[in-house]
Amino acid sequence: MLMVKELSKRFGMKQAIADLSLTLEEGHIFGLLGTNGAGKSTLLRVMGGILRADTGSVCLDEASVYENPAAKRKICYLSDEPTFLSGASLAEMGRMQAAYYPEYSESKLRALCERFALPMNERITSFSKGTQKRAQICLGLSLNPRVLLCDETFDGLDPVMRDSFKRVLSEETVDRGLITVLAGHNQQEMEDICDSVGFLHEGRLVCSGDLDALLRDVHRVQLIPTDETTDEALAALSPLRMQRQGRLYMMTFRGDREQLEQKLSALQPLFMEFLPLSLEEVFILEMEDRGYAQH
Repeated sequence: MLMVKELSKRFGMKQAIADLSLTLEEGHIFGLLGTNGAGKSTLLRVMGGILRADTGSVCLDEASVYENPAAKRKICYLSDEPTFLSGASLAEMGRMQAAYYPEYSESKLRALCERFALPMNERITSFSKGTQKRAQICLGLSLNPRVLLCDETFDGLDPVMRDSFKRVLSEETVDRGLITVLAGHNQQEMEDICDSVGFLHEGRLVCSGDLDALLRDVHRVQLIPTDETTDEALAALSPLRMQRQGRLYMMTFRGDREQLEQKLSALQPLFMEFLPLSLEEVFILEMEDRGYAQH
């Protein structure tokens, strides 16, 4: 278990992380979504023991991560900007990392490189940006970490490679009980692969939980009311959003669907249909409620 408790981090006048708590279990993928500058990269670096928190703690199996080599050997952080030793090949980077990560497997690195068409003995810096990303992921997985922290890791990969790496990551997470964190902007990608998600805004975790439960809690309804139903009667149901096109109303609600259906059905609408929302739509809704990008 990786536990983040009451974490705060400031850079000068900027509050990067503010009183954030989070518990992550083995065998699960957690998606960290956030607005630009929300603090995603800072949070991952503190979770990986790279940065010191101003207050609060990050513990892996109850052991503090910061300045704890034994704990940090179990954590792999994949930066959004891959860096490698100048002139080093994948084979050389693997041997170098073996000095710090006792669970490193050269045979696993070779198998991953073969699967993803990566040459083991060529200079990594000669690779394209997308190929360097592939190299970074293969190196990270070959370390056999307990915790894998991914910062925009799939950016730069073509759709085929993105899908292949997502399958590998899912397999690793389930088979080895890996604790995986994916930070990024791609809500569809998170919806495809994550078990739970959190929305980060201005350094605060404004919403987090099981992905399916999060999507079940928000509802979009198309409705054609009777002529006797007033806008005031619909507004009394406390929709988060309500738009009208002719006689058709599009409303968004939060809460229990069964109770909502009962309240709407009591109005005896001429037509009513519940529509599913995507994670991206839920994320936009949460951010708009906090005034992000509104003028």
